[in-house]
Amino acid sequence: MKTDDKNRLYVRVEGMYCEHCADTVALALEGLSGVTGVSMCGNIAEVVSVSPLDPEGIVTAIKNAGYETDESKISTKRSRLTIKWYEVLGITAAIVLLTFLINKLFGYNIFNAIPAVDSGVSYGMLFVTGLLTSIHCVLMCGAIGIYASSEKTGARSLRRPILYNLGRVLSYTLIGGLVGLIGSVLSISQTLRGVIILIAAMFMFFMALSMLGIVDIRLPKLFNIKSRGRLGAFLMGLLNGLMPCGPLQAMQLYALSTGSFLKGALAMLLFALGTVPLMLASGALINLTRGKARAIIGKVASVLILVLSFSMLSRGLLALGMDVTRILPQKYEGYTAAVLGDGVQTVELELDYDSFGDIIVQKGVPVRVILHADKGKITGCNNETVSQDFGFDVKISPGDNVIEFTPSETGDYTFTCWMNMIRNRIKVIDDPGYFTKGGS
Repeated sequence: MKTDDKNRLYVRVEGMYCEHCADTVALALEGLSGVTGVSMCGNIAEVVSVSPLDPEGIVTAIKNAGYETDESKISTKRSRLTIKWYEVLGITAAIVLLTFLINKLFGYNIFNAIPAVDSGVSYGMLFVTGLLTSIHCVLMCGAIGIYASSEKTGARSLRRPILYNLGRVLSYTLIGGLVGLIGSVLSISQTLRGVIILIAAMFMFFMALSMLGIVDIRLPKLFNIKSRGRLGAFLMGLLNGLMPCGPLQAMQLYALSTGSFLKGALAMLLFALGTVPLMLASGALINLTRGKARAIIGKVASVLILVLSFSMLSRGLLALGMDVTRILPQKYEGYTAAVLGDGVQTVELELDYDSFGDIIVQKGVPVRVILHADKGKITGCNNETVSQDFGFDVKISPGDNVIEFTPSETGDYTFTCWMNMIRNRIKVIDDPGYFTKGGS
């Protein structure tokens, strides 16, 4: 029998993350009277029937299966979007506001707070470091963990979250061993680091678009990790070890300093095990939710991955010497001006958790920046500052750290932490009268 187009409906379903979700929804819809076929494409169910379909029955079937939809999401035309633009803006604003409030109330930057790890740290402290930084891991990679760990709705299994975390631990350990074996021979340039970060940013960007339903990304089966059942969670965990994550990069540098495969692998294993409890809990959370709660978690995770992809894109471009924020109008009220004297201009700064300080200097005169660092303010993120513009790379230690360069052209320049997460400005002007003279 030829099916009339009026008996073909497209249903947008929220709270779906994997092929198990799609199978569950399809099975629920196939049980409806008169339905002759159901096909799933992303978060859209195409339902075909020999007779007019009842929207209320479709909604009931999907909700009974544990997912979320309503009659406004049923149409005769295909639409992929699982989230409205005002919802994207609202969630983004909430993320920014929460980050701002935590920073202002507690002085804690949730994205840059990375413990410093040096050669004197014990193996026990490496595990504790993993525990402490797992909050950062959940914020930066937790949404990916949710995506990898999700079972079909109604399943209370921990198999996917465990497999995902097992893949992470194995990946971290192997990478730690390899960089430890290579030891001091390995040197990752800023350019290579930038390329790696940009690749990760694009991966996260398209993953977010796919989760939001904006695009339907169909990878060849060989590369479609999510199509590989529970093995996909393990494979995604393995790939997580290649993410340019702040704490992970700091630990990889520590493993590099050991100069030993066994010591490097052990260090990364202990760190990885420390991150497991909170990461495992965040992955298990999605398998304990149904309906609207599951849909809300999915929307927040999708937007968070999208926001972080732009943040990571900016970091990658900075590592390649491109600061996209330079096109924005700059204000200089908070800048520290150099003091001219004896042919040198000196600037004194105090290190903060997420800032080195912004400065204004004179063109053509050697600059001497004295950056004072209290031991308690040094983290695994701000313990090194670099500038592609002026070619300096300075390790930060307790006390006074000296940074020297000579600006030859006026303009706005950037210097960052070694992970390009902290960004500060150097304003170069040609106006000697602007600056205080030393000894005056």
